[in-house]
Amino acid sequence: MESPLSYALAFFFALFLFLSSSSLANASTQLIDDVCKNTINNAECLKILDSNPQALSASSYKDLAQVALGLAIANAEDSQTFINNLLKSDPRDAIKECASSYKAVVASFKSSKAEIEEDPMTANYDAKIAGDDAGNCETALSSKGVKVPAISARNHVVQLYSSIGDVVTALLG
Repeated sequence: MESPLSYALAFFFALFLFLSSSSLANASTQLIDDVCKNTINNAECLKILDSNPQALSASSYKDLAQVALGLAIANAEDSQTFINNLLKSDPRDAIKECASSYKAVVASFKSSKAEIEEDPMTANYDAKIAGDDAGNCETALSSKGVKVPAISARNHVVQLYSSIGDVVTALLG
């Protein structure tokens, strides 16, 4: 038969584990809140990061930067593939410019992620530039009178990821 002391110890151990995991979750949620409130769209940033288990388990801004830039790269690569496929059936100059812009977007996000450890300032610059490249795509579309809502929506999301990357890498320095 188990002693009441054994039950009490088991209860307190379980309570300790629950409270410590809860405080870790609160810490990562606070990191996300600190980043998102300084981006171009707090609500959309929270939607992206709060729905990602890796972001929710980040224990530092460095961890969160790795996760956010990983998400940015995946999104940019998906958009690049979409634009390159569209270009096959619609070879207008504006879409060609977007294909070129997205090559730069992907490269900038990859460079930013690679620089997190060694050079946070360069990581910050590269994250910011990725958004500028998506803006160049949007400018190419509008200046040539080309309306492709799917590309414009992707440009908006890249600019949000750029803002997230910009904010979180600025917190590393």
